[in-house]
Amino acid sequence: MYRRASYRKRKPFMKQLITFSLYSLILLSPVLAQDKNKAARLMEISRAVNLPGAQLVYTKNNKSEVYNLGTIENGNSQKVTSNTIFEAASLSKCVFAYAVLRLYDRRLIDLDKPLLSYIGKYDHFDQTDPRFEKITARMVLSHKTGLPNWSRPGPARLMFPPDSCFSYSGEGFVFLQRTVEKITGKTLNELATEEVFVPLKMTSSSYDWVDKFDTVSAFGSSAGQVKRHSDQNAAYSLLTNAHDYSLFLQAVASGEGLKPATHKLMLAKATPGNWFRHKPIEAVNHIWWGLGVGLQENEKGKAFWHWGDNGAFKAFYIDFPDRHESLVYFTHEYRGLFIAPEVIDLFMDKQTTWAIKWIEEGYTSPYSVKAYSAELAKKGFDNAAGILTELKQKDAGFELTEGDMNEFGFILMAKQKYNDAVAIFKLNISRYPNSGNLYDSLAEAYVKTGDKKLAIENFKKCVELNPKNEYAAEQLKKLEAEK
Repeated sequence: MYRRASYRKRKPFMKQLITFSLYSLILLSPVLAQDKNKAARLMEISRAVNLPGAQLVYTKNNKSEVYNLGTIENGNSQKVTSNTIFEAASLSKCVFAYAVLRLYDRRLIDLDKPLLSYIGKYDHFDQTDPRFEKITARMVLSHKTGLPNWSRPGPARLMFPPDSCFSYSGEGFVFLQRTVEKITGKTLNELATEEVFVPLKMTSSSYDWVDKFDTVSAFGSSAGQVKRHSDQNAAYSLLTNAHDYSLFLQAVASGEGLKPATHKLMLAKATPGNWFRHKPIEAVNHIWWGLGVGLQENEKGKAFWHWGDNGAFKAFYIDFPDRHESLVYFTHEYRGLFIAPEVIDLFMDKQTTWAIKWIEEGYTSPYSVKAYSAELAKKGFDNAAGILTELKQKDAGFELTEGDMNEFGFILMAKQKYNDAVAIFKLNISRYPNSGNLYDSLAEAYVKTGDKKLAIENFKKCVELNPKNEYAAEQLKKLEAEK
């Protein structure tokens, strides 16, 4: 999972159909009274970014609310239920980290012993670099190995000396996975089943595909998709649901299954979140990494958290142990993390979600987008420029970045509001006339309105400003051939 740039680069548009079901409140543990206003607001937040479906569990003082909405995929009428299985993506890492710490409690692994001393040779590494011999389990769990997130074909190479900086790495987790598999003589899923799934009663969780997922998954059961999940991977292959994962969060928060000192170690600051070779942002001052989990401090207190991103599958959780409060949700749409700040504010009171700002996902200013969208709905998109000016004059804190406006335009496209999208893209270009990405976006909108001439003009402008935009060049060639 790669950390994205300051705003999402435009992706080829795909038609999306969305059908929302009523929310259901079902038994997870003792249940809080249903808040119909909260349920309606959650639906509104999700619809605003065109999510086809989602699963969410909010827990406070051991009482849980469970919300299911939408369908298992675009164009499919099958509704999401509490039994629906989602890809946990990088939330897989947290479960694996917990299992490793249980092994540590039994002295089966030393967090500070070089991993190569357990397994000898690891073919995926550059064998000529002696620095790999320094990597330990503690470095993997706190993302200080020096390994990239995922390496290109060929031997993995270090970006920096181990234990000298933070850089998120799936490669590191796979290395640790191979190590514990060698130590225990068990597969990842066998280990997770014994150390996590069975003790915590996570009956719908697996790092490998199982037959029962065929009928309850959020992503169908074609041969290609099943194959995609047949390779157990500690960094991303966990298949689960919000019910199971909430049980896991409650265990981590309370320290269940871990020695007190180990529990404290897991949630202690191991490294600051100043990502290697990334531009410093304010959120860095509020983010650290523990052992397998992210840590955040804001006006509501200390929390541990993590996000998941397997392309279209997004996941997020945050847990405030001192407040006995947690929230986890799963979605299957690439804008799935856009809703996190508003969802957290809805269930946990308004606050600064530094975690989302740190991973730079979603809108930079979600409430500004919300306010702008509301005014557009009242006054019309013909007044888009004037409304933007009015909101800026009324509120000094109002801000719409280039990326926020561009993403808003694509959400309008997903809702088949093509002319409205054209208005937003044109306004954004007037603000940032040298952004090739925006001409690309406008060109796509013109394709959908059937105006090939203007689509060609804007794809040409995009390629002129950014000759490396292969997608725009391909679309331009295609449209010109159709003339």
